[in-house]
Amino acid sequence: MSLLIRTDVTAVKLYEEFIIAGIGSSLHIYEKNTAKSFGTHNYILEGQKIYGIVPTKDKSKILIFGGKQFKVIHRSNLELRLFDFSPGSVLCNDWLHSGIWTSDNKIALLTAHNVVQVWDVSNNPILISCTINKDNSILYSGLITPLIDDILVFSGTVFSEVIISRCECEEPLHRLIGHKGVIFSISCSIERGIIVTTSDDRSVRIWGLNGPAIDRNTKAFWDSVTISCIHELYGHLARVMRSCITNRYVISVGEDSGICFWDSDGTLLKKIGAHQNAPIWSVDVDEHNLVTGGADCGVTMHPLTVASDYSDSDTLRIGEGTPKKLVFTARRNLAVLNETGHLIYYVIAEKTEIVHKIKHESTYVMLSISPCKQIIAVADTNGSLEVFVENCKGPASVQNVISTKLQINKILSMQWADNRHIVLCSESGDICVIASKGSEVEIVSKFLLPHCKERWLTSAAMNLDNNLLVVGDRCGNIHCFIKEGTNPIKTFAKVHGRYGPTSIRIKNNGIISTGRDGTIKYFSVYYNNGVYRIKHTSSKDLGFQWVEKCIDSQDNLICGFQERVFVIADLRNNSKLLEVHCGGGHRSWDVVRYIENINNGYEQIIKLVYLKNSDINMQTFCISKITSKDIIKGTHSKEINCLKSHHPQLEESATFFISGGEDTTLRVSIAKESKHFQDEVILKHLSSIRTLKVFLLEIDKLLVVSGGGRAQICINIMHFVKDCDDVKVVVEDVIDFLVKGTDKERKGAKTWRNCTVDFDPETRIMDLEVVEGKDNCFLIYAGCSDAYLRIFQFKYHDDKVTFKPLGQLKYHKTCILKTHCVKFLDKIILMTCTTRGEVCFWDLTEPNSITDNDATAFLSTTTNKSGINCIASKIISDSEILLATGGDDNAVHVKIVHIPNEDFQSAEIVHTWTSDRFHGSQITGVLLKDNIMVTASIDQRVTVFKISKNGREVEFLYQTISDVADIQGVDFIKKSGDTITVCVFGKGIEVLALSLEEANFNCHNLGIL
Repeated sequence: MSLLIRTDVTAVKLYEEFIIAGIGSSLHIYEKNTAKSFGTHNYILEGQKIYGIVPTKDKSKILIFGGKQFKVIHRSNLELRLFDFSPGSVLCNDWLHSGIWTSDNKIALLTAHNVVQVWDVSNNPILISCTINKDNSILYSGLITPLIDDILVFSGTVFSEVIISRCECEEPLHRLIGHKGVIFSISCSIERGIIVTTSDDRSVRIWGLNGPAIDRNTKAFWDSVTISCIHELYGHLARVMRSCITNRYVISVGEDSGICFWDSDGTLLKKIGAHQNAPIWSVDVDEHNLVTGGADCGVTMHPLTVASDYSDSDTLRIGEGTPKKLVFTARRNLAVLNETGHLIYYVIAEKTEIVHKIKHESTYVMLSISPCKQIIAVADTNGSLEVFVENCKGPASVQNVISTKLQINKILSMQWADNRHIVLCSESGDICVIASKGSEVEIVSKFLLPHCKERWLTSAAMNLDNNLLVVGDRCGNIHCFIKEGTNPIKTFAKVHGRYGPTSIRIKNNGIISTGRDGTIKYFSVYYNNGVYRIKHTSSKDLGFQWVEKCIDSQDNLICGFQERVFVIADLRNNSKLLEVHCGGGHRSWDVVRYIENINNGYEQIIKLVYLKNSDINMQTFCISKITSKDIIKGTHSKEINCLKSHHPQLEESATFFISGGEDTTLRVSIAKESKHFQDEVILKHLSSIRTLKVFLLEIDKLLVVSGGGRAQICINIMHFVKDCDDVKVVVEDVIDFLVKGTDKERKGAKTWRNCTVDFDPETRIMDLEVVEGKDNCFLIYAGCSDAYLRIFQFKYHDDKVTFKPLGQLKYHKTCILKTHCVKFLDKIILMTCTTRGEVCFWDLTEPNSITDNDATAFLSTTTNKSGINCIASKIISDSEILLATGGDDNAVHVKIVHIPNEDFQSAEIVHTWTSDRFHGSQITGVLLKDNIMVTASIDQRVTVFKISKNGREVEFLYQTISDVADIQGVDFIKKSGDTITVCVFGKGIEVLALSLEEANFNCHNLGIL
């Protein structure tokens, strides 16, 4: 039984107030407005993916089809169930491309061999089977449309043309020629008189109908109509998969993850990205919304207003002189500093301005506003300081509360550290923290900035509870000071590139910094008895170079610039919320986010102001009009190569999945009650992730070691923290090591002159094994694609982390695909598997024993005829180990290794069981738990076996089908009574509950025996 499924979304449908999604063979129903799940129905089709969802006009019935099957479901009157599902589906003799309702009880289906079948769904007999034309071409796509007196058929062929036919006419009516690739989709709007086709050639073509002035829904019109291409559209960077037509737009989606909105003149109005750069497989539209399903396993709803850049734009004319700097205030008005150094307070609603004339002793004037946006500071390099406060109530205005001259050397930078303290940095590196004292200011503390090339600050933050000041300098360093000292207690060198941090924020027990290197950095702060422990825990790459600051209290919305485009990114959904072509971030600008009551509803508003050509431009965005909403949150956009599940003791009802894949991301996802599933943490590798291993350090701390392409090994510590009723994951980046290359870890203390470069980007870490040693020491054994077995030592204790290579062994002659460790009595045995089907056994009791190139395995045997993709083991006695492997030869191999009296040199294979009857392609997953063995294969079959206590007998129990394509492995989750719960992963993940009761052994038998 399927408990959880996340794989390609191949069909979506907007159905009244619901969204229906076809995910594999399952049907998922969600409420449109709240994204609340309204039910999941598994195995609608038996072993086939759902590709079509077609309701009747009165919405009482829905046709579901995919592969060679179709099924009709009926609307239920029950309050908590949307549909009443009847068992079984109808199996056709060909693949189905399109389906329609011709009456309340009749459907018409178009098959891949251009045959239209008419079925009576009341008792499932086939009434008509009509071959449309005799062209020898299998259809890549198709569309059937009901006419008043016939059925119209659009056939998309492999020969780059669209054939239009009628059932009652033996010869084709029209041939649409022009595409240079196979036809992927056909849409038709008889009301608008257009046909839209998409193709492998990355184009969208709009065809116009020019016919007589008669009803377009009649065969007479289509017999005499002239069809011509009126627009050939190019906007996608990859194959265009689907299209749909609305009253105003033609919408196309493709493998480039792009959604293009075209108008009737063929103009590209807007192109947006969705689904984490994964292909978009399915689309549907109604009057107000567009819904898409993608290869990232997600379903997203987009408002159609996104096509019109729904915003209010205005150009403000403020005062005399050229504006130089501007900021939003707490009341969402503007404080503008012009070229003469005067401060202008502009009330946006009333379009009035108040000018405060300020005398300055230098031409360089700084403007800064407090985090609460209510206090404005204006200073020049000679120390003249003016502080203004915006009133909270009454008519909007600002009042000058402080006007003074500071006795400080030439001031180079000014930042607010909190709502009370200003941090000033002079040319000699002196840092002064000042606060108000009546109408004057006082120096609270002084610090000394370490020497660097450009010695001034770019950002600052202060924690009053612990007297902690954190600043960032112009060379990218972050320094931490405490009130009692002058010099920093901790310095993080060059964490944000040569432009320095753009913002620093202290929140709870952590520090968050952003910079113009495209990253957000996270630091943890521990304070105990006057002693600080501050360390860098993790970083996040946002995909655009200039990351400025967080604009919400939850630190989910981050703004910045991607070249000349202003960007707001949503970290929670890993997507871009807003893009504005403003010219770049070198100009003065500001942004504010707030909630406003509009039409008795609360809307999220973002207001952006920026200078361009000496004009003040302001744009206001209503977020609900321009942003998409995730109905099902997406996950990996490509195949998942490795996965491990974990049950934190803080909340055993939740299951965390740690997975890595071809999309170069390592993700930590949480599933609750087998329904709710979403990514909590996303980490990046340089290339694809091939393998990962986990090790429980403490109750709430997990060691995760991952490796893959570019011979990269990453080590992370994952902390599970209880937050109210939820468990959150805090990730600490520990090691990022390249086995080959010129990274700092591999060079060690060597200079660039003495460092030898061994650059080989083709070498990959194929598999890892982690063995716990003594004194918080771990040994990592890495099987590599260049046939080397490499050994590394990792030590982790509080803030002290060491990672170093211990050696490497070239014993095998081909790529090492798998490494596997087993504890046998008081010793550790390592098994290495190769592409030749060879398994070698190594004694790791003394870890250094195999670093010598003369070392040999104590036992070597050949199991599979070719590469070994998976391996599992089990101790069955004091002298025997049961070993199970699966590989490219489609066979399952079970062997028993006998080791008499712990004499490894006398080890031998005493029993072998092999079978290739149970899978039709490569076996990629094998699992041993108690007396049960589970295997999984590329063919999407999951097979359950029973193994006798002594391991000599293997009995086939049953087999079931998974909706996950290209299965790469299987992981054990739990065993409860007579049920074992596993997770298969590949192009998505599926959690299966496999019953072990005898009555159910043959419930999914596929007849392979």
